[in-house]
Amino acid sequence: MRVFEVRYRSLVGHALGVALRRWRPEAPVHAEDYVQDFVGFLHLDAGARLRSYQGRSPFGAWLYTVALRYFQRRLSRLAGDRRGEAAVVHLTDGEANGAEAQLAAAQEAERLRTVVQGLSAEERLLVRLFYVEDLNAAEVARTLGKGPSAVRMKKMRLLARLRGLLGLPPDEDLPATDDERDARQVGGEP
Repeated sequence: MRVFEVRYRSLVGHALGVALRRWRPEAPVHAEDYVQDFVGFLHLDAGARLRSYQGRSPFGAWLYTVALRYFQRRLSRLAGDRRGEAAVVHLTDGEANGAEAQLAAAQEAERLRTVVQGLSAEERLLVRLFYVEDLNAAEVARTLGKGPSAVRMKKMRLLARLRGLLGLPPDEDLPATDDERDARQVGGEP
């Protein structure tokens, strides 16, 4: 277990940091306690959670996703689910821009969400890390245990694939997802 902690502590710590930025609990959070709780969670029932890894993606990517979900569940209970606040902000913003603009944005986000759901698990993780968590290539590389140049290449290929699937010209920006829009409106980071 000690080898596991040494090798993956920074990855789990990063997932906790992302969850903390999103949920911002009012009570103080002791990072070390949360990381230890997560490691304990992985090893419950003789490592049942760890045995659920099926090898469909790199272990680091799988572990990061499990850690992020674990911390978000715990912190959302501590902080209270703030997505309701984001929805209220979104509605008032939509009234200022008109119902048609709000509908068009929602339809475009749904189209993007559908395309992203059709991607492989690794590609979906990259979308999440780059565009929802707003990490740069070096941070994603550290998270996944890969080289920064390999991650940048994967990002370029992923963007080209997404643009093709969405029927966009090669230089056009992708539409924002609801998560990105909500995070900006609440004033937080994605």
